[in-house]
Amino acid sequence: MTYDHRSADIHRADLDREIETIRIERLMAAGAPRHDGILERTRRGIGRALIAAGTALMGREAAALRIYRA
Repeated sequence: MTYDHRSADIHRADLDREIETIRIERLMAAGAPRHDGILERTRRGIGRALIAAGTALMGREAAALRIYRA
């Protein structure tokens, strides 16, 4: 079995860059203030209400199983 250390180092460096990019994007998104309009806030509120209603009707365990099965 041949193992190429150089290609493993390159792959590791690529993964490190991707992880660092994700960290920077999350930091930037967390620091930016949200300026959502009324439609976005309403849509999110309706979505939360529907999720809460579904959880209340089906139960938390059934909702979790349904989400992971999809």
